Amino acid sequence: MLRRIFLYLVGVGLGIVASIMFFGDRDIDFSYFPNARTVKHLRAQSFDISEKAMCQLTCLGLNASSLEKVFKDGDLDVDFGASDVDGMCRTYRIEVENHSYVSFMLDDCDSLSMVLSLESSACVCD
Repeated sequence: MLRRIFLYLVGVGLGIVASIMFFGDRDIDFSYFPNARTVKHLRAQSFDISEKAMCQLTCLGLNASSLEKVFKDGDLDVDFGASDVDGMCRTYRIEVENHSYVSFMLDDCDSLSMVLSLESSACVCD
């Protein structure tokens, strides 16, 4: 009986070692909820900023790289109620916390994520 337990534990140990060797350093991202799936999809595409959004960034004293850093690394929340998700090109309202802008509108068309405008009470650009 003791020998069976010993052999079982050796087999489990070898199985764990083999699994770590085969599947070890994988960057696994569990994006099951709609917000996480949408943000993951948008981040995987090329990133661009429209002229209006650049004007608003300049007015706020920010640059394109700061917005791109927030987009790539920040905690983003998609407001699906204020987004237009019908059709081929979707427009999402992305909410951001602790920044000089509250949210931004992002166009998802083909393989490009383009920031259309920023929502801020301080700047108005047309």
